[in-house]
Amino acid sequence: MTGKVPGNPGRNGAGRLEHVAMVVQLPADSLPEIGRLIDERRRLGLDTFDEWHAGVYVVVAGPSPEHGRIVVQLAILLSPLAQAASLHVASPANIGTDRDDCRVPDLAVFRPDTARTSLAFLATAELAVEVLSPGERPQAKLGFYAERGVREYLEVDPRSRALRLWRNDSGAWHASDHSAVLDVAVDALASGLDWPDD
Repeated sequence: MTGKVPGNPGRNGAGRLEHVAMVVQLPADSLPEIGRLIDERRRLGLDTFDEWHAGVYVVVAGPSPEHGRIVVQLAILLSPLAQAASLHVASPANIGTDRDDCRVPDLAVFRPDTARTSLAFLATAELAVEVLSPGERPQAKLGFYAERGVREYLEVDPRSRALRLWRNDSGAWHASDHSAVLDVAVDALASGLDWPDD
């Protein structure tokens, strides 16, 4: 693939690449080759954060250190709350069906007896936590999580330093300021974060 991106919109002021989104259309006869590339990513362990959804395979690079700091802080904040509710916390976690339809939230809170679609994939979760990466659209994954019966979804936006919680009511999401899963106010979680400098 060749071409010039006008103005390099994916680069920050220091010239570093912040985010690039790309969709590549390939002829159907290239599918076996793509399958081999995906298998090679798996063999090498490069697919940790990759996702499948609606027939689209998304190659996801690991998070930035700042993103990782927020995830670690949230894990520290959520773990005792989950333990008090007899729940588990994992980071990252696979929700969905391997090689078919899955997402990899930064954190998942789930019941010890949660059904699995395979050894490494949860069928659902009580709470999925996503820290938005640059260029990622807010609420873009709500449909997927509703289909999987995830009870709550916490979205963390480092740029605006905001946490937003949604509660799933039979597939319809409603904003909430309190997690019923962990019995904690969103403001309490937000106040416990040491946000990275911009």
